[in-house]
Amino acid sequence: MEELKIWTVTDDGGQEASELETTHKTETEELLENVLTKNPNMLQNGLELVGRQIDTAGGPLDLLGVDSEGKLVVFELKRGTLNRDAVAQAIDYASGLASMDLDSLYRHIADRSGNLGIQKIDDFKEWYDKNYSDPDHDPDSLMPPRIVLVGLGVDDTTARMVSYLASGGLAVSLLTFHGFKQGSDTLLARHVEVDSLPEPTPPPPPPPQQRFNELAQSSGVQPLVEAVTRMFMDQSGDRFTRRHAQTRRHFCLDFKWYPQRERNNAAILFIDLDKGGIKVGFQPSA
Repeated sequence: MEELKIWTVTDDGGQEASELETTHKTETEELLENVLTKNPNMLQNGLELVGRQIDTAGGPLDLLGVDSEGKLVVFELKRGTLNRDAVAQAIDYASGLASMDLDSLYRHIADRSGNLGIQKIDDFKEWYDKNYSDPDHDPDSLMPPRIVLVGLGVDDTTARMVSYLASGGLAVSLLTFHGFKQGSDTLLARHVEVDSLPEPTPPPPPPPQQRFNELAQSSGVQPLVEAVTRMFMDQSGDRFTRRHAQTRRHFCLDFKWYPQRERNNAAILFIDLDKGGIKVGFQPSA
């Protein structure tokens, strides 16, 4: 079983370290849900909570939020150590929400907002459009919900299950909190056990034809390239296949039409971009 400890170190050069006392779990349990409700950034940066103790077919859903990407997030909080039952419950809640059409989901959230310190939302679609006006945040971005399990520890079975689900593509994360005493204050430490949020995917490289045209344009030879292209196409346009590499446009002239051919030969005409100019060439058939 993993154990988290925190020490305070004096700032007087003596390098004295004092271990902080761990709070009783019951004290942290009573504190955790209220603190997280008032401070949702402790769960995720940019999170907006829209529901607390929402009734569902599988029982009350602890916290419901919308993250900075405009995605719905189901939070299952356990007073104590997270176990396999928490995984099943969270999936049950998320699947129930995912089975709704958008209009039903909007009404479901709006009708149950305003409970236990959560803002009241009269029209969820209007609220969503106002807060997520980026064109990338359309209402379809809400679904399917992400799942976050939150507790004061986690057993090995549950950690293994959540890791397996996350590796298989399910958007599920696992957070544990630990409480410590410092004088009259309580310190909370958050540990991300499993994080399923994907790294941003870099955009795919532009296709070769686009890159060729951009390079020709930036080097000022685009009119010349197009003039040579027209010359080639005017001569044998019907028999040309045009292709591109990053710095080359080439034209494959198929000789299938030639009745005396012995093999499927082809000739290549090409235009190369070259240091502010172009090279035009011809490769005879093999």
